[in-house]
Amino acid sequence: MASHLLDQAADDAHKTRLQPLSDNIERIGRALIEVMEVQRQIHLVQPELRLRSLAAPPRERDAILLFARCMAEAIELEERGETLAAIATYEWFMGNSRSLARRAIAKAQIRRLSSASEPTR
Repeated sequence: MASHLLDQAADDAHKTRLQPLSDNIERIGRALIEVMEVQRQIHLVQPELRLRSLAAPPRERDAILLFARCMAEAIELEERGETLAAIATYEWFMGNSRSLARRAIAKAQIRRLSSASEPTR
């Protein structure tokens, strides 16, 4: 449910062009990442709860799972200091997802990681 609400918020931000749009999309993405990380930790402790969280229709469930897998992988890569690999994961997702809102979140993450990995002058 939280994923759906955040996805809808990103869609609405795009439709209304809520400024600063990129910052707002990034904030939504961070919120989604936080929810997914807590959910991942819950599922590690009690894997049987994973089934309850997948009550969406099959197509939506598959899209959510793809996004969750990519986000989890990118987060792990980032935590290990593998920024370029994390960016590549988000880029792969953007090429394989039809969800504009989720692609916008991935794009915001790429931008954040890219700016963090640029050398300071």
